[in-house]
Amino acid sequence: MPVFFAEHWHRLETSAAELDIASPCDDACLAGDIVRLAQAAEATDGGCRVVVSAGPPWGRPSVLIQVLVRDYPLEPLEVVAYRDLRSSGQFKSVSFIASHRAQQAAARAGADDALFVDIEGRIHEAATANVFVARDGVLGTAPLDGSILPGVVRRKVEELARADGIELVERYALVDELSTADTVLLTSSVRGIAVVGSIDGRPVGCDDKLVGRLRRLVGEAERASAAAFRAQRG
Repeated sequence: MPVFFAEHWHRLETSAAELDIASPCDDACLAGDIVRLAQAAEATDGGCRVVVSAGPPWGRPSVLIQVLVRDYPLEPLEVVAYRDLRSSGQFKSVSFIASHRAQQAAARAGADDALFVDIEGRIHEAATANVFVARDGVLGTAPLDGSILPGVVRRKVEELARADGIELVERYALVDELSTADTVLLTSSVRGIAVVGSIDGRPVGCDDKLVGRLRRLVGEAERASAAAFRAQRG
């Protein structure tokens, strides 16, 4: 069953409206199509990418649904700092040239992903995920100022962490100040919560207790969301 479907639908609908793209379907139709496609693909634990195209000026918008295998990295990731930012990061858009180039830079360096870092050295997000940095018992993530994607899992981590008594703030972390005393996490719907082991070859730490706690909270929320979807839509 789809997880956090209402949240993903809201972001899709909001982005389409901001870009003046008429939605070619409603949430019930999309939900049904996703379920049928997942069943046909026998995807017991997969991800789903939904792409809405504006279409030609004389045509209608269209929808592409792609089923993906969920990838939960077992080992800490190696990432590199990429000195650039995505434009209009607040929209979930396929116009991710900067993300593509950042991923290419990571691949050339033999790394798993790249962090977008501005000229002041502040970490905004990763090429394919949001970023959290834990320091001195406080969990932080970049603010939603238009430069980063408002990830669904990012928001869930914020909500669940605060509700479970974890102090959380929206603030930037400086890439050059990270050390083995800090824990750096990447969050996305496909990866879940992934641990960063090094940045530009420099090791960073890992609070195993905190990571386990966050993964448990998100896992419980995912199961509850899937159960609610099943109960509501059958």
